[in-house]
Amino acid sequence: MIFQDKDKNVHIEAEELILGDNLKYGRDIYIKVKGTFKIGDNSFIGDRFKATAEEIIIGDYFFNVPTDSRGMFIGGGGSNFPYSKLKIGHRCVCHTGHINLASPVTIGDDVGLSHDVDIITHGFWASVLEGYPRSFKEVKIGNNVIIGWKTVIMTGTDITDDTVIGSHSTVTKSLLEKKAIYAGTPAKLIKRIEEPSVAQKISMLRDIVEDFNHLMSHYSVPKFYIEANYPYIKINNLTLDVKQLTYEGEHDEVTDAFRDFIRRYGIRIFAPQGFLFKLNRK
Repeated sequence: MIFQDKDKNVHIEAEELILGDNLKYGRDIYIKVKGTFKIGDNSFIGDRFKATAEEIIIGDYFFNVPTDSRGMFIGGGGSNFPYSKLKIGHRCVCHTGHINLASPVTIGDDVGLSHDVDIITHGFWASVLEGYPRSFKEVKIGNNVIIGWKTVIMTGTDITDDTVIGSHSTVTKSLLEKKAIYAGTPAKLIKRIEEPSVAQKISMLRDIVEDFNHLMSHYSVPKFYIEANYPYIKINNLTLDVKQLTYEGEHDEVTDAFRDFIRRYGIRIFAPQGFLFKLNRK
């Protein structure tokens, strides 16, 4: 099966091809998968996205946009082997970097790969018969993980849920403590994450609303209503639940701008139209 857009130089080829609803894509995309290529609803594949593999499964709300001349490269050495498989969960983001598939890679839900993150699944050079090392092992990344800029994740590592990896780190062994921040070469635990109290969350949410009101003073927007009552924020005709990360009601240009604004605080509430900030400056 082949999907092509010649105007954008897009070529996606697989034995089984499953493209989700509301899929958008940029230019100069080449994907060739021997088995199944599946990408979920409301996803975006950005410019210069290249992938070769046995199988690639990507969830809903995937977002890839390079912000420079480079792109995302998936595959490399061993990508024509039967165990060259990549699975990415829902609501994941990547920009530029390399995911090597000499061994399988599994990435959970709500994972961010910052710019120039490399995932390496093999290593070898001189002969094992002379005692030199060789490693071909799967890499696993859990749910709700952010990998910082220019980090390298080495073969055989397992990164657990709810972790932060600092920029320019090298992950050489599994990181298994949840709600923790790791950094360095090799990456080590540097801080445990403590959840704020309800009273602190109420105060933080009010501060976020105040920051948004201040930002809106620089834009030409119609009069709008906004009120915070943790865990809910009511803005115009839309009610957001910042604990469950859900919404109910009607969207408009101001509510879209607010969803995009709170994304900068790590509060990501997804909608089919994506994250939009299309307001005009005064």
